[in-house]
Amino acid sequence: MATKIRISLVGLGAVNLGLLTILQRRKNELLNLHGIDLSVVAVADSSGVAVRMQGWDYQELIDLKRTKKSASAFEGYQPGSTSEMITDLCPVDILVESSPGNIHTGMPGLAICRKALAQGTRVVLANKTPLIFAFDELMHLARQRNIRYSATVCGGLPVINVLTRDLSLAEIKSIRGVLNATSNFVLQEMEQGRSPEAAVAEARRIGAAEADPSHDLHGHDTANKLYIMLRSATSWKGGIQDISVTGIQYLNPDQVVRAAQQGNKYKLVAEAIAEDSHWTVRVTPELTEASSFLGSCNGWEMGVEIASDLYDKVYLKNYEADPLGTSAAVLRDIFDLCGVHH
Repeated sequence: MATKIRISLVGLGAVNLGLLTILQRRKNELLNLHGIDLSVVAVADSSGVAVRMQGWDYQELIDLKRTKKSASAFEGYQPGSTSEMITDLCPVDILVESSPGNIHTGMPGLAICRKALAQGTRVVLANKTPLIFAFDELMHLARQRNIRYSATVCGGLPVINVLTRDLSLAEIKSIRGVLNATSNFVLQEMEQGRSPEAAVAEARRIGAAEADPSHDLHGHDTANKLYIMLRSATSWKGGIQDISVTGIQYLNPDQVVRAAQQGNKYKLVAEAIAEDSHWTVRVTPELTEASSFLGSCNGWEMGVEIASDLYDKVYLKNYEADPLGTSAAVLRDIFDLCGVHH
């Protein structure tokens, strides 16, 4: 007998649509191998909340969204509702928060997470901004057990899981990484003589860039990911404002071409180094040797180098040109909260 897990989805963008696509493809495996039935009973977007207690068919939700409909056009729409009301309108086991992140306030995602965790609902985050604005508060509300957020850092790359679980006994000495695939793709295109504007347009076309691409290019998305990594697994207690950030927007395309011709590559590097309990934390364009680990992260690849006292150096790398890896990370976190090991 399968265990039914009721889920609400906040946000109907690429990540949650990808999640629905994976669930549709793997629903028999979920039932037969893992014994769980993930039932989507509530969805919310900027238009409000729709509730169907018997659950939607995954493909039906995908098709509804593909016709450009919003939650206000779905059967079960709650008139006058806002996304922040979702936990009141429909109690669930797990809430997936993947709404567009407001980098100035963290809302409405932060308010939704606060309410859900206070009510004892488990939360999976693909939206970074609640963690940036209220990391300690959310961890306290969740008591570490009811929240997962591996999808917020490098999509499908299991950086957070490696840091918090696999390296949990180690003291992290440094983290260096190429954490933003869009800026990395733009740099690769610039190496080949293409304009940054054309590269950004391509990134937006395939749905990989942030809604505001300057968030990628100016280094803020990279800084947010570095912040989450550090707060999750190190002694660093700083705020996002304590990370020195310089993006790639000031790089001259000719500089990038010349570097490539000389066997080097510019990379937007996130770096955190601990020396005698003092952390140096920054995001900046760095000239790397093409043959180095970070230099070998090309185009849509992201990579992280983690140094610790017990494991020396660990290297992680992935290729992610679309949001499906992030969607898979959301499902990975749902599995973790359900106690499914695979």
